Amino acid sequence: MSRRTAAGLGGVAAALAALDVLGFWSGAEHHGGIWNSVPLGDLALGVLGAGVLVWFSKRILKRLLSRPENYYEGSRRP
Repeated sequence: MSRRTAAGLGGVAAALAALDVLGFWSGAEHHGGIWNSVPLGDLALGVLGAGVLVWFSKRILKRLLSRPENYYEGSRRP
């Protein structure tokens, strides 16, 4: 990993940590969704969201990146 990448990741981590601390100090009420009252609801919602994201991205990227079977056959010259 390059120094620039490491510095960027460190900056993002520091910013997220600062936002977390500021959110804790603000004392704002947390209005959770219905999934917060269900045991392991956050986990289930995260797994479902990840699955939907993977399914949609595979579906879209397949259409964008797929080539016909004979795509490279026409480019060869003896």
